[in-house]
Amino acid sequence: MEKSRFDRDRMLFYAVLLCALVSVALYALVYLTMAFYSSLNNTGLLIAHVALFVTCGALGIALVLALTARSPSLSSASLSGFGWLLVLGGLALLFPALAASRADIPGLGGTAGAIFLTLSGALLLQAERAARDREDTSDVG
Repeated sequence: MEKSRFDRDRMLFYAVLLCALVSVALYALVYLTMAFYSSLNNTGLLIAHVALFVTCGALGIALVLALTARSPSLSSASLSGFGWLLVLGGLALLFPALAASRADIPGLGGTAGAIFLTLSGALLLQAERAARDREDTSDVG
């Protein structure tokens, strides 16, 4: 039974990272398009919406992981710090998103995506800390 938890928690962790990387790549594509052409067509708005939904999915999976994390693998040295990477990625996305919202581009959703990514990173850090605390209390008892 312990082996299935280990695989499940690690799989959810990698799913959050994959969703976050895909959404950052999509947002980077949208912001580069805006930098070169100063506007988005319908396809660009569709990509922005897909990026928002992928980031929302990463937030949902990270929430499940933070609430149910039991695996000691989450507090290992190889997985430590990826939550901070997502937090910093969300903060890096926030600045172009705020600039895009000032330019009155309808329906971009970049600010919400940056907030979702930052929250996903914070939830990964919480899952790592909860797994570390469970591991420490099991060593004491």
